[in-house]
Amino acid sequence: MNHGLNNDFLYVAYKIECYFVDDLDKEKIISGTAFAVKNIRNELCLVTNRHCIDLDFKQKDSKYVNYKLSKVILHSKIKDARTKLPYQSKNWLVANIDEFIIPNDNNNDIACLIDVKVHKENISDDSTLDYWIPYSIIANEDNFTQLQICDFVAFPSYGPWYDKVRNAPILRTGTIASDPRFDYSWTGKDEGKCVAYEAFSYEGSSGCPVFAIQKGIKVMVNGSLMSGGFRELMLIGINAGHMETETTKQHSGISYFYKSSAILDLIDS
Repeated sequence: MNHGLNNDFLYVAYKIECYFVDDLDKEKIISGTAFAVKNIRNELCLVTNRHCIDLDFKQKDSKYVNYKLSKVILHSKIKDARTKLPYQSKNWLVANIDEFIIPNDNNNDIACLIDVKVHKENISDDSTLDYWIPYSIIANEDNFTQLQICDFVAFPSYGPWYDKVRNAPILRTGTIASDPRFDYSWTGKDEGKCVAYEAFSYEGSSGCPVFAIQKGIKVMVNGSLMSGGFRELMLIGINAGHMETETTKQHSGISYFYKSSAILDLIDS
């Protein structure tokens, strides 16, 4: 199957650890996934869920209201300059965490850091991330008319079963479950620019990129694309969570992501 992904797409997913402190210096740490993309100005941007960097986001009580983000660490691979292989894990401290931006629509569980600055812990020299998603494959609003129910998606993340020896993400797959041309709601209320997909995302997968894999076969004749069913690989969103069954509170098999068009609204602003 020619899905458009190669092994390097696995490493665009970074494990993110977010540290919070309250007024009494009590600390809480949560972890999830983040990814890097280029924006229209070729700046490197970090993307994750808002609930990863805002502990009080959408909470039903106020127990986290006094917690503030104090530190963000990314765990990632470095690309070997000679072999081009991911050969070493590094912990990057994000320097400009006070510059995270969020959508105007609070239903969209997204947070972006434009022109992200990272450096090794205890070393102040700025560095950069080796794995990122090019701007050219980020789906805009019009691209969602090309997507259909049952289209295959793939999402690399640091869910519970990531590679503990190499500290590397793994990739899971699923299919689009709701009509991607419209916004999905599982509550009967506006839930933002959301799409449902049949896939098992778990704790730790929050904030991972969701790709619509390449579809069809590219047939070129005299430089022109002749196959009407062909569609390139696209980044279509950011995973945000899953639904549970009402009685047993187990994973329903349905997860949801927020559309990449909402990400573009932030990183290109």
